[in-house]
Amino acid sequence: ENISILQLAKNVQSELSPLAQELDVDIEIAIAPTLPTITVDSDKIERTLLNLVDNALKYSPEQGTVTIGAMVEDAAYLRVVVADEGPGIPDEYKRRLFDRFVQVSGRKTIRRGVGLGLTFCKLTVEAHGGQIWVEDNSGGGSQFMMTLPLAKHPEPID
Repeated sequence: ENISILQLAKNVQSELSPLAQELDVDIEIAIAPTLPTITVDSDKIERTLLNLVDNALKYSPEQGTVTIGAMVEDAAYLRVVVADEGPGIPDEYKRRLFDRFVQVSGRKTIRRGVGLGLTFCKLTVEAHGGQIWVEDNSGGGSQFMMTLPLAKHPEPID
């Protein structure tokens, strides 16, 4: 279906808001309401975004910020970014991080997963014809990025 990435981001922000408050981390949305819609399985992409923001919250310092952003990548794709201010991802893990059961060793977090969340994200994004990767955040931390297909016939956004 055609859907606004802004709407998906707001859903994720709303769902994770209690956890963010408990951790004393802000979730900010930096998405222009005029961005074109994307054509995706909205439940799967919302779950993907939820996984990325949840991970960012896990590793963000108190009084930190997790930012959800988006911009047009090219004529066919939208780039979605989830940025945090955590410890970052060591270079040796960046290529393998989306593989099953891979986790960065030596990280202490209250909520530890089993290492399948990012694998789910990768499979979902690739099933939509997009890509997903991680880069360093210039202000410290990480930026998880994914590309998603723009709607071929965008619907007007109210």
